[in-house]
Amino acid sequence: MQKYVRRAVLDLKAYEVNEINCKIKLDANENVSREDGLNRYPDNLAKELITALSEKTGLRTSELIVGNGSSELIELVMKTFLEAGEYVVSLEPSFSMYRIFTTIYNGKYKGFQLKDNQYFDVDEFIEMINEMNVKLVILSNPNNPTATMISKEDIGKIVEKSDAIVVIDEAYIDFTSGSVIKWINKYKNLIVLRTFSKAFGLAGIRLGYLASDSNTLEFIKRVKSPYNVGTITQEIGLNALRDHHELEKNIEFIKSERTRVWKALDISGKEPIPSNANFILFKSKKGLYEFLINKDILVRKFEGNLENYLRVTIGTKEENDMFLSKIEEFEDEKN
Repeated sequence: MQKYVRRAVLDLKAYEVNEINCKIKLDANENVSREDGLNRYPDNLAKELITALSEKTGLRTSELIVGNGSSELIELVMKTFLEAGEYVVSLEPSFSMYRIFTTIYNGKYKGFQLKDNQYFDVDEFIEMINEMNVKLVILSNPNNPTATMISKEDIGKIVEKSDAIVVIDEAYIDFTSGSVIKWINKYKNLIVLRTFSKAFGLAGIRLGYLASDSNTLEFIKRVKSPYNVGTITQEIGLNALRDHHELEKNIEFIKSERTRVWKALDISGKEPIPSNANFILFKSKKGLYEFLINKDILVRKFEGNLENYLRVTIGTKEENDMFLSKIEEFEDEKN
């Protein structure tokens, strides 16, 4: 793995926190005026949370790290591996932060255009990666904003046939199948990202986690800020992991509503792309976006190759009903 790591990182050492337990703790310049524990810095390694994630994923604790949302973890990957001028490749369209972080760290970003915004030619993709001598491949799977999937077979081809770090962002994987998180033991150049923002419904606490080979993770830890995940966030994350029933109930509800909303959009001629996430991308007529806003409904609008599409998140049953009724109302007015 050393060949992929930035030269500056090779000589770094991870920030070390004093783990010695003493009754009187006066080593960290903390304020002693509170009695609720929040005057103390959080567990730098989030050991209890990492242990719970290890039990959930079946991975070793040495193969997991938590972050302030998966966005911070994307940035840590850039900090660890991307030298100025090196290429990062993702899909087009995909999550905009891949391009933004690449630019911040002086890399060169290249998007691989999906055919009809949903079909993926893996052989052509691999050929491009190798021709460009790409350092980082980042793939959202399911992809945001299209909700399409790359098969495990194709991911295996990419990891095996490219000399690059391959990052699979599985933010929406709980709404479908096909996770490759267990493959980190098979492929040293594979990194998998997960988040608590989607299926767990905890976007407000900003918590994500990264899985990779333990040797790879040691390099990533060198660029991690100390105490990057707060005490309250760690505690809420732990409680969420323990409540398996609530998680499963939420996922099943979203999948059921996703099917219902997709069928309604399909019947109305909106040509929705089959979804593997908690949202649906569909064709839009001119004026629909503004019409929905005037009806107090906000969906996502795009530019470029997706300027004729809108993305709707699966909400409550009542919210979904209102959205569909306003779609119908818009069509009635147009006709």
